Amino acid sequence: MFEGKVILIYLLNPPEAFIGGIAVYNPQVQDYFGRKFITGTVPRNPDDWTSGLKVSVAFDQVAHFLEFSDERDLLERNSSALPGFHGKPVQ
Repeated sequence: MFEGKVILIYLLNPPEAFIGGIAVYNPQVQDYFGRKFITGTVPRNPDDWTSGLKVSVAFDQVAHFLEFSDERDLLERNSSALPGFHGKPVQ
């Protein structure tokens, strides 16, 4: 469903560090210990040390998300709107 795409997940009541969302590349829904999680990797970005690492977000903590066609689409949209985006929460 989301193969090759990126979703930007906004959390319910996020801590300040994640108020701008969490980007997930190639997201999939998986079960861990009876809970559903959206898992994938941090989108590629040479300026982000977390680039390529696995990331998971509990499905029950998702308020909403935005879908991007690929990593390039995410980076282009963020760089034009918010210079300095580094694959971290967008603010």
